Amino acid sequence: MSRIIRIAAAQMGPTQRTDSRADTLARLITLLEQSAGQGAELVVFPELALTTFFPRWLLEGQELEDYFEKSMPNPNVQPLFDRARELGVSFYLGYAELTPDGQRFNTSVLVGPDGQIMGKYRKIHLPGSVEPRPGAVYQQLEKRYFEYGDMGFPVVHSGPALKDAIIGMLICNDRRWPEAWRCLALQGMELLCVGYNSAAYDPNGGDTESAALRTFHA
Repeated sequence: MSRIIRIAAAQMGPTQRTDSRADTLARLITLLEQSAGQGAELVVFPELALTTFFPRWLLEGQELEDYFEKSMPNPNVQPLFDRARELGVSFYLGYAELTPDGQRFNTSVLVGPDGQIMGKYRKIHLPGSVEPRPGAVYQQLEKRYFEYGDMGFPVVHSGPALKDAIIGMLICNDRRWPEAWRCLALQGMELLCVGYNSAAYDPNGGDTESAALRTFHA
């Protein structure tokens, strides 16, 4: 059956370490409203969209804790869910998840136009290292801050919310690995949401690919 779903890629640009949670959320809501104004039914936000990409730094204590969401939604994020419900728009959102038992995941959720979570995914292919790289200006410490996703590669049967589309979710580095795509495809996936927070050119990426090829890939 032929269906048309208008989707918006909400390109946020960089979020700085000094940016407040309130300011970042306001940017998300503005992009949601702009997308809805152009007829979007689904808005896809980046990986770790609620904060700066904090794995760039070696962090400890309260500063690190403040980057994680203990529930979703929560009071700091609820205005985004409320506005999406008012506009009747679905969205995909990446964030850092802290579970009640203390596990930490790089997570995404798919939220329906009624503001309810339809599905969740936890990133499996974590890049980077556990320990900081000596001499690197910016780090990639996802293996230090997150556990490997434990939910497999589920699909979401969206029902009438998104015209019965079967939707998969991946996060950033997951897109490079064929088993992720295959697992989703074997479940009948028709639409894939992939939020990522990659720079066009990673200065720590080594020399096995040219800058042009990396930029093209991103």
